[in-house]
Amino acid sequence: MKLSSDLVGLHHRFSDYYEVGREKVREYARAVKSDDPVYRDEAAARKIGYDTLVAPLTFIAVFGFLAQEEFFKALDVELDLSRVLHTDQRLVFHRPIKVGDRLYCDVYVDSIRVMGGSDIVVTRNEITDQDGQLVQTTYTTLVGRHEEEGE
Repeated sequence: MKLSSDLVGLHHRFSDYYEVGREKVREYARAVKSDDPVYRDEAAARKIGYDTLVAPLTFIAVFGFLAQEEFFKALDVELDLSRVLHTDQRLVFHRPIKVGDRLYCDVYVDSIRVMGGSDIVVTRNEITDQDGQLVQTTYTTLVGRHEEEGE
C-alpha cells in the first residue's frame, strides 16, 4: 500500500503488551549513559517515592519502534528503511514508567503530507498501563523519499 492522506486517522493497537523488566531498565540506562541511581537502585527510587526502579525518559523508544513496525506491516505499507529518516520525536509524560508496568500501545496516523518528493508522516503512540491509565504520548515524524524513476 502507498502512503496517502486516506491513512490519516487510522489506528492500530499493538498485538501484545511490553512488560518493563528490572534488568532492561538498568541495561537501557547504561546504554544511554544515564547514571541517575533511580534507574539502577531500588533504595534510591524508594527515597524519591517510588516502590521500584523508574525507567529513563526515552526508554519507551524500544517499545514504540516495535509498535510502529507492526502498525506499518498491518497496513501492508512497504518501508524501505534506507529511504526513511526519523526527523522529529516529541514525548509527553503523564507519569514515569516503572519496573513491573505492562505497557500497551495504540498507534495513530496524525498526518501525512507530500513535499519535495518525500512523504512526511506523523504518528502518535498512546502508551497505557495495565490499568488503562495513560503513561506517555509520543509523536514521531518520519520522512520517506519517493523512489525516483530509473533507481
